[in-house]
Amino acid sequence: MSVYTAVSAEALENFLGRYDIGQAQSLRGISAGVENSNFFLDTSEGEFVLTIFERLAATEIPYFLELTAHLAHHGIPCPQPIADREGHYLQSLCGKPAAIVQKLSGKSVELPNPGQTRAVGALLGRMHKAAEGFPLRRENPRGLRWWIEASGQLSSHLSPMDARLLSDELQFQQNHCKSHLPHGVIHADLFRDNALFEGNLLTGVIDFYYAADDAYLYDLAITLNAWCSQPDGALDAELAHCLWEAYQRERPLSNDEIACWPAALRGAALRFWLSRLHDFHFPRPGDLTHTKDPEEYRRILVARREMAEWTDFPGAEGLRAALK
Repeated sequence: MSVYTAVSAEALENFLGRYDIGQAQSLRGISAGVENSNFFLDTSEGEFVLTIFERLAATEIPYFLELTAHLAHHGIPCPQPIADREGHYLQSLCGKPAAIVQKLSGKSVELPNPGQTRAVGALLGRMHKAAEGFPLRRENPRGLRWWIEASGQLSSHLSPMDARLLSDELQFQQNHCKSHLPHGVIHADLFRDNALFEGNLLTGVIDFYYAADDAYLYDLAITLNAWCSQPDGALDAELAHCLWEAYQRERPLSNDEIACWPAALRGAALRFWLSRLHDFHFPRPGDLTHTKDPEEYRRILVARREMAEWTDFPGAEGLRAALK
């Protein structure tokens, strides 16, 4: 689901009057995403993406716009925010915060091949390094504190089996703190629909609105779960190896990170099982509505819980030997 606020032609015309990007020619809602109202905006001067922020407060949004501007400046293919005539990235539309960003070329892939998966791993490693000099900080809003809060809200909606699974995994995660691991700005939502390709060329990474400070390893786990999971939740060994190896070439993992890898994969799976359960049981109204299936990430979580040791990771022995 991705369109919660309808925009009239008059409201759009008034909004664009603050910018030097021409007259509106078309505005089309984008069905991908879950947090904001997103539109493809075509004007007489070019193609853009318009976002109306549905949950974030206006005081929070400059972080994301400044982050993508910083990353774009450092060679990461992400949407450059467009400033209005007064130099501001953030404006208001329909009584809500709104921004216009550059539209990137390419399209997302549903079934990535090894080359595309390798490109995502390499890009994630470069992104983590490029953001090291970014001065702003933001606590992860979907971290352990939110997991505990959301689990309490969901407890009466779950089957006894799922309630036990959730309780057990939460206890496990609370006993596996990742605060000692290398931290920095993470994307935190690098799913297949947030990467754009032309063939095997990765042309853009979008949707940074979950970006925050957290462990790099956690971001890698989110990305690997999203790109390398089979329908039954198990990892695709070839894709997992490609993504992991490409990331390591850009930012080699420490021994502490390698030791925490199984727990990170489980935590990344838990986070999205919880958020999808929350969206399913507590939906928000929207003009376009599509709730992602919580069962997909339940299967991934169960599969990762069965990977009790680092050596259960596909290709781990070869990778471990290469690290020595």
